[in-house]
Amino acid sequence: MPVTIDYSKLRILPDPDTREWWEATRQHKYLVHQCNKCGHKWFPPNIPACSKCMSMDVGWFETAGKGVIHSYVVVTQPIVGAFIESVPYVVALIELDDCKEADGTVTRVAGVLTNDEAEVAIGLPCEVLFEATNDPKIVMPRWRITGSAENTWRFEE
Repeated sequence: MPVTIDYSKLRILPDPDTREWWEATRQHKYLVHQCNKCGHKWFPPNIPACSKCMSMDVGWFETAGKGVIHSYVVVTQPIVGAFIESVPYVVALIELDDCKEADGTVTRVAGVLTNDEAEVAIGLPCEVLFEATNDPKIVMPRWRITGSAENTWRFEE
């Protein structure tokens, strides 16, 4: 059964560093920061300078919103009210397909999956989807598994 989140219990306040990112999610676009000087891409969007060259000349890169699960954790104890009825749920670290740099650096993002724990494994492909919330100004990105892969690995009890 897909994991649902009670977004009415979350208060999200975009700030100057994240405002454009939240505006893009309303348009069903997934952005990562990109340095206009060296091309480095990173996430989360609230870091205003490039970690490679320290340039403050940064912009946005619109990803295709597709990637592969690099790692994941199953949350069984909710610490935020919006997730009380959602446990257990899976938070994955996702390597974005179109954010690989020449030096091998891969941009990774974290996201809550819509899939149940039994469906999740490291190495599976996934894509972003966008969920409406009780606030029309906030659209929340989530991730879902889109297929299968060989040589996957999953946590076993």
